[in-house]
Amino acid sequence: MHWALFGVRHHHQPVSKYLNKGMQLVYLDQCVISRFLSKPENHQWLELRDLVLKGNAARKILCPTSLEHLIETSPLPDAEAICLDKLMGQLSFGWALADEFLLIAWQIVVKLRSRPLSRSQIVEKHRLRPITYPGTLAELRGVKAGLDQHNAWTMQGVNEFNALTRDGRKADGKMLQVLIRLSSDSFVKKLLAEVSNSLLVGRVVIRVEEHNDTMLNWASKLVYELITKHRLAPEEGQKLCQLLKIEGLGFIPTLKIKAELQAMHFFRREKIEPRDQYDITRAACALPYADIFITDGGKASAIRELKLDTAYETEVFSMKKSELPALTARLKEIVC
Repeated sequence: MHWALFGVRHHHQPVSKYLNKGMQLVYLDQCVISRFLSKPENHQWLELRDLVLKGNAARKILCPTSLEHLIETSPLPDAEAICLDKLMGQLSFGWALADEFLLIAWQIVVKLRSRPLSRSQIVEKHRLRPITYPGTLAELRGVKAGLDQHNAWTMQGVNEFNALTRDGRKADGKMLQVLIRLSSDSFVKKLLAEVSNSLLVGRVVIRVEEHNDTMLNWASKLVYELITKHRLAPEEGQKLCQLLKIEGLGFIPTLKIKAELQAMHFFRREKIEPRDQYDITRAACALPYADIFITDGGKASAIRELKLDTAYETEVFSMKKSELPALTARLKEIVC
């Protein structure tokens, strides 16, 4: 696949945001790709799988993979994990979404330097090793175990509170906005503190989380990326602080989406499982750049209620039976 397939969408043309020659960037969440395994219980999604494969073979559909895909695939039996990884390698043509922190750093840099985000900053070729590479599957399983433990610990308090209030009166839309503001302000506060501190001491050090020394602190990791890779100048650091105070997360789509989806989970009083954090991360990275985003019913509902699909001009579908006819019809428009 050549870079000639990539281009920027003009609003008067019903084409892809970042692909050209009629190709669409279709993001498949883990719940979608897992339905593509040849199992009797997946029969109802057979037409969908065949449409995606047909469109991919005709170079009309590109489905990028991601690190989160690999992590969530790893607990499957070896044969199934290898099968799904091979399938994603085919559907992605070897392209993977950029790492979450690399993508966030680019979102900040293009804002500070008034540049457009380019295709090479969104997807990368051959970034991820195949699962069949010696030791990769075992390593991924170890990573997932550590992340699951961290995510479960992080969400323990939220889940306990939600369990106590689940049967109470449902909050209204105003409460959702309050929760979004609190969630967004938390991200802003942590990033602002890290940038301000780096300006004060003249350096940045990647730190571990305060209550979990096996996990890196996300804000310090991000600022480290900005300073070491992008050579963030002191005046740019000061500008970033001002932007965070004035615009919040408005210019950082991945953090904005992450904050809002986490707030929606809390608002709905749903129990948050470790896998939900992977789903939120994938949505936060892919939603701004995908033309079509296919996920589970709950995530699709949350995205629509938050109007994130409208904000980023992304068509969002779920794997619910009631939505399958509309989804298959949309894919047929692309493929046929």
